[in-house]
Amino acid sequence: MEIFDLDESMEIEVVIKNYRCFPDSEPARLILAKGFTALVGVNNSGKSSLLRFFYELRLLFEASGKDPATLVAALQLNPRGLRLPDSVSDANEIFNNRNTRNLEINLRLLGDVATADPGGATELHFTLKRDTHQWIADIPRLYSAAETRSLSVDPQGNLKTPQRRIVNLRLIQEVCRQLSDVLYIGPFRNAINVGGDSNYYDIKVGQPFIAEWKTLKTGPIIEKNVAILKLTDGIRRIFECEQLEIDASSDEKNLKVFVNNKSFRLTELGAGLSQFILVLANAAIRRPEMILIDEPELNLHPSLQIDFLTTLASYCRGGVVFATHSIGLARAAASRIYSLRRLEEGKSELRDFEGTPNLAEFVGELGFSGYHELGYDRILLVEGPTDVTTFQQFLRMFQKDHKVVILPLGGNSLINASVGPQLSELHRISTKITAVIDSEKRNAADPLSASREGFVEACRSAFIECKVLARRATENYLTERAVKAALGESHRALSEFETLGSVTPSWSKNENWRIAREMRKEDLDGTDLGPILDSL
Repeated sequence: MEIFDLDESMEIEVVIKNYRCFPDSEPARLILAKGFTALVGVNNSGKSSLLRFFYELRLLFEASGKDPATLVAALQLNPRGLRLPDSVSDANEIFNNRNTRNLEINLRLLGDVATADPGGATELHFTLKRDTHQWIADIPRLYSAAETRSLSVDPQGNLKTPQRRIVNLRLIQEVCRQLSDVLYIGPFRNAINVGGDSNYYDIKVGQPFIAEWKTLKTGPIIEKNVAILKLTDGIRRIFECEQLEIDASSDEKNLKVFVNNKSFRLTELGAGLSQFILVLANAAIRRPEMILIDEPELNLHPSLQIDFLTTLASYCRGGVVFATHSIGLARAAASRIYSLRRLEEGKSELRDFEGTPNLAEFVGELGFSGYHELGYDRILLVEGPTDVTTFQQFLRMFQKDHKVVILPLGGNSLINASVGPQLSELHRISTKITAVIDSEKRNAADPLSASREGFVEACRSAFIECKVLARRATENYLTERAVKAALGESHRALSEFETLGSVTPSWSKNENWRIAREMRKEDLDGTDLGPILDSL
């Protein structure tokens, strides 16, 4: 099948009924997109179950996305066999135990991509039969029950009957393909025995992992050698080591890690560093479409958690979905947050996480006191979560990413004159606070909006330094070279006051951090943003 080039701003709505703790009376409904999506909730609320859904059902999506004939047979109501990973010992366990009804999944493509090709299917419904463990499919509202048995597909991907063409399947099959290409990273990563020989979900461990590391680092493919060296250097920088080298031991039963010219076995190191090596190496090897990670904060100080997420995300083409107990991490990193709540046995509720926190409470959620103990002495306020991850990359160039705590303001919800009392409260936590906001100007001569002028005045009254970018927004500082390196040759950089929506092809703000990761310090030195970052 020809790979269909999906737009960067594509969103997929997934509705799940009668899977584990999500009965059809309380279905799970979420939207997947580029960037970071957080699932927040207490233990046993359904966070891990929702992540495992994409891991356990990916073979269903793979079968639908890979072979048009398989999908058409399912659309003809000819049941297909359900394949599950080895971690599911009994197929019955994936079904909700509060009723006896079938498991249902609905995929719907949202955004500009859904309307760009009026002849393409943008919705697909699956039914997994509880009694037979088989599945069928349906594209709602496009054909009658009488036409079902006569459905067929031509080489161009058109679904048709002998009488008419109905719809093209390539778009929805590409959605299925992307959902099948996931890397699931479970919790308890510190408990992995590197000397073993089995996988931990999708994480390759033990001797197979060690052998692959050795091949990638010392094998004949130069590109892979360089990738491993780059990964190692990234870990060295994050943990602020002067020197780091990772090699297979002579018997290939362990990894030898050289930290600041001292030799360790991987099992001797702290769980945080071990986790970075195992998880990032597996992600770098797989380079999946989407990464699912349970509790990325495990064994990591808050100062490393966002760095871990963005480094991990650099090895996938799409988004990262993470389950966490940390509301602070979710608010700081994710552009979309869902909360989960256990209602009763076998029944959980998934909802959009609502509410903008008080800034001082937000700093408390992030554990600023812990940052301060490690030498963090400044708070940087930025527009929103996409700017948190972007400014983290900028600060990395200036070697200040482990000196400054970055907090999102939530856009216009806090960038206004009424935020003064919250800004004043921040001084109880730190006296060194800087805010950087977009100008949102259409040209250099435009005045600031009243709300942004009000925010600047509120900062002045609260004795907080406020910098308004000379250009329209953060993405207007991303260079042509970096844009093409991150997104491809078909993309171009914005001029100083261009909006993202005015360029073709465009990209999502969720991709800004990926582009910023490709930039160099000298790219910002000649702009107003360079001196701002240098002064922090």
